[in-house]
Formats: sequence, structure tokens, C-alpha cells
Amino acid sequence: MDKKGNNSDKYFISKTLELAKNAVGLTSPNPMVGALIVRDGVIVGEGWHERAGQPHAEVIALRNAGEKAKGATIYVSLEPCSHFGKTPPCVYKIKESGIKRVVAAVKDPNPLVSGRGLDYLRENGIEAVCGILEEKAKKLNEAFFKNITSGLPFITIKEALTLDGNIGYKNDKKKSYLSSGKSLEYTHYLRFINDAIMVSVKTVIEDDPMLDVRISRDGIKKKFLTKRWTKIILDSDLATPSDAKIFSSYGDVLIFTSKDYDKEKDKKKRLLKEKGAIINDVYYNNINGKRFLSLQEIFRKCGGLKIASILVEAGPTLFSSLICEKSYDKLVFNLTPYMLGRKRGLDLFGALNLKSEEKIKFGGLNIKKLGDEIFLSYYPKYY
Repeated sequence: MDKKGNNSDKYFISKTLELAKNAVGLTSPNPMVGALIVRDGVIVGEGWHERAGQPHAEVIALRNAGEKAKGATIYVSLEPCSHFGKTPPCVYKIKESGIKRVVAAVKDPNPLVSGRGLDYLRENGIEAVCGILEEKAKKLNEAFFKNITSGLPFITIKEALTLDGNIGYKNDKKKSYLSSGKSLEYTHYLRFINDAIMVSVKTVIEDDPMLDVRISRDGIKKKFLTKRWTKIILDSDLATPSDAKIFSSYGDVLIFTSKDYDKEKDKKKRLLKEKGAIINDVYYNNINGKRFLSLQEIFRKCGGLKIASILVEAGPTLFSSLICEKSYDKLVFNLTPYMLGRKRGLDLFGALNLKSEEKIKFGGLNIKKLGDEIFLSYYPKYY
């Protein structure tokens, strides 16, 4: 990485990262990108990529700057693209505009771009600097970076739990909530910024959730109506009720089931497809003598469907499978100010069977406080 930037470069790159966030949750499978045109220390144009298929941040910023772009510097939170996709390459527009210097936060991990955009600019006499606030830029688009390099979605596990590790009451017919109104709204925000939410069929049967996004933040609801949304159900036997609320709320319903069929399951499949469900068959994995749908195959299929990020709201069994198979990228705990005890509480960690002497370390802690509740975000650290 070429890191010949100065303090001004860091300042303006930080501004591009903030601009990019204007499109949080809306650009997938593309990254969030912000751009600034700066001439003689003054910002003369800015823009951000609003959603896939629409103009890139650099093009919008150049359009806003007009003739003032000549001889100026363009700051961008991701290396300008050099290939034809749904829009023409940004490096061509940069060259035509008379820009003399380009500062990018990080190289584009897309194999079609990575380094080629910077090379094109340098070959055409434009100074190109890269690697300014690089880690912050990667964090901003962590789902895109994983998806574009592996073809797999970025998996976030989210759990609301008590101080003693319970996620609710056993046999809770009242469907009691542990989380406050404010933390529930933040949970819905986490749903919004992901492409899909995943639960097990047990959750659908017991809780009958809508699995939608309900947020009161200014502008979010309007933006949400333009967002693709997928509700993913893990359902080995196709036990999902055809009158479940998931079929009446906004978004696609994607059900993963086993390849084993009989007449009764065939009948269920036809009924669910009539309700609009998209059904995918996957293999089983045998774990500790028990059969579970293959998470690896499920996530590969999700990647093939252009689902770049998934928020998993898991019960104890699914949580254990994700953790033990290392099939996740981020862990978010909504820690609530309650204790339920072992007799009445539903223990999140009861099904977690780690190998002898095995332990998982986490890092990259981020803390968000909402009243008496906190959200703890971690990344697993494997050795």
C-alpha cells in the first residue's frame, strides 16, 4: 500500500467514510462509498453511492464539482473502479475531469479491480495514494470485503440475553421480551443493515415472528421500501406453518430444508411454494451423532443468491452449531438487566459443546449503551 498521505488526507478521507454511511443498508451487494473533490483546501463537490445500479460516489462528486474539479484532488473511501459493471469505470471519468491527484482509503478487494484502478490513474499521469485510514474503511464495508473475496455472506449472530446467560423463559407462552423498546429498535436497525435475517423453524412455530424491520428513525422507513429483504428459515421437515406471519410481512421467504422427501413433505412443499416461499434443498451434517442442515452449503447458496450479509437470531441449538462450526463472523450480545435462573430460564449456552480444553477468544470489542442495557459486539479470534 502506498501511504504517502498527510494529516489533510486523513481528515478528508474521514469525511468520505461519513458520507458513505448515508447509504448504510442500501448498497448491497455493492460497497458503501463516499467521495470528495477538494481544491485549494476547499471542498467543491461531494457524493456517495446510494444503491446498486446507481451512479458511483466519484461520478456524483465530479458532477457536483463541475469545472472546479480541474487540478483538484478527489478523496474516495474505496479505490475507484476500472471495469464495466452496471455503470462505466470511474477512473475514466476521473481522467476526463482533469483531476490531478487521487487519494483512496483502501484497495478494492474485487479481483476485477484490486490495484488496477490505481495503476490506470498513475499510467495516465495522475498521482494516486492509497492506504489512508485503511482499517476503518475495511470495517465500514466488512460484509462486502468478505462476500467479494469468498462468495459467502458475512454472518452476524445476535442474541438478547440476561446477566445469567438466558434468552428467555422455558415454555414462554406469553412471549416475554427481555429487551427494552430502545434496544428492540436498535435490533431492527441491525436487521435493516443486513440483507437477510435467519432463524430456525422452531422460532417460527413458537413465536410466529414477522421477521421484518420496524424502525422509527427519520428516513429509514422510506429507504427500507426500496431495499431487498430476505427472511431465511432453517426447516428440515418443512414444518413452517403456511399461515405464519412471515408470509404477510414485507420481503422474500427463503426456506432451507433437507433433501429427504416423502409424500407428506412433498405436499407441504407445494403449499409453502403457493404462499410464495423459495425452497432450497441441502445436505445434512452429522455433529456429535445428531443431524443438522449443512450451514456451509446454506451459506454458499445464499452467496450465490447475492445475499451478502445475514443477521442470525438463533436459539441455543442453532447458536451452538454456528459457534462450533466457526460459521460466523461477528457476535452481538444485547445484555439485559435481568436474571431468570437455571430452572425457569432458557440457557443460550446449554447446547454449546466445545472440545476439551477448547476456548474461543474474541476481540474488536465495541460497546453501545442504551439505558440499562448494552450491546457488546465481538469478532472471533482463531489461532
